[in-house]
Amino acid sequence: LRGRPPAPGAVGLHNLGNSCFLNSVVQCLNHMEALTQYFLDGAFQDDLNADNPLGSGGVVANAYASFLKQVWSGEFSAVAPRLLKQTVATFAPQFNNLYQHDSHEFCSFLMDGIHEDCNRV
Repeated sequence: LRGRPPAPGAVGLHNLGNSCFLNSVVQCLNHMEALTQYFLDGAFQDDLNADNPLGSGGVVANAYASFLKQVWSGEFSAVAPRLLKQTVATFAPQFNNLYQHDSHEFCSFLMDGIHEDCNRV
């Protein structure tokens, strides 16, 4: 939804079926300043490890970065985290539906995906 957010990064998230589990997680992560700046500044690109067999080749990290860029662009009052949800569901198929899920479980999969994508070891 185009429009100015009430404050930078303070956008609403559209519900994609029963996606409140996802929305609650990304709203919390969005306001972790160090993590958000790491992605908005593009610093994560230096850490991407496309060869990590436990990662997604950078797909999850890039999807999260793309989501944050929308949120912090100042152009939207609400966004739909559709690409992020689809991307995580590609690597964690239990999220490839419109069912309710556990927020902690989604957070674990998202953070693990980001960790493995940006793990240079």
